[in-house]
Amino acid sequence: MENKVDYQKKALGHFRLSIIDAKLAYTLFKALYQSRSESIVGKELFEKYFWTQKQHNILVLIEHNAVDAFIVKILHGFDNDKRSLTLKDIDETEYEKFISDTKNKKVLDRIRTLRNKSTAHFNKDQKHKKELPPFKDIDSFFERLQNFYNKLSGNIEDSVTIFEQDKDLKRELEKMLKNLYVGEKINLLNIDVEWKWDKNPRKISGK
Repeated sequence: MENKVDYQKKALGHFRLSIIDAKLAYTLFKALYQSRSESIVGKELFEKYFWTQKQHNILVLIEHNAVDAFIVKILHGFDNDKRSLTLKDIDETEYEKFISDTKNKKVLDRIRTLRNKSTAHFNKDQKHKKELPPFKDIDSFFERLQNFYNKLSGNIEDSVTIFEQDKDLKRELEKMLKNLYVGEKINLLNIDVEWKWDKNPRKISGK
């Protein structure tokens, strides 16, 4: 039979991945969303980001799915369903302290409403507020959540996790958008050359 410590370690492993997945999904959504804000990236980059994303509708689907993944994954550790494994199963005292914090409660309540009424289910009335909490509130929530997780893992298995996978994701997204931009511009140039030069009956080589 599995002892308590082994059970807690297994649960920690699950929630480590859930937090990483949630942060990566949030980072992807946030980066795409903010790339379309001229006040954040400046006029020159805004035009490039916006134009590139207009050429590829799949990026809209990626952004929307990132939001849904974030909402679902971030609540894995805080599900009220008694059948669900939560961070409460690892340390109830520390869990209650975390969720009773006003800032944490505000973020979790808003995200839980979105999950219950728009993401996992779709309410008929749709009278709830449909926006995520402000980015600054989610960013600070992640900091507190990571500290909370590392406190639990430090107590149980004397370890900490550095949650910086989002930095690589942002670099990869930047590279992808840049490559898409260059590829589309080259494609347009090739089309221009083909129809206005190669297939132009007035080109000099045909005289």
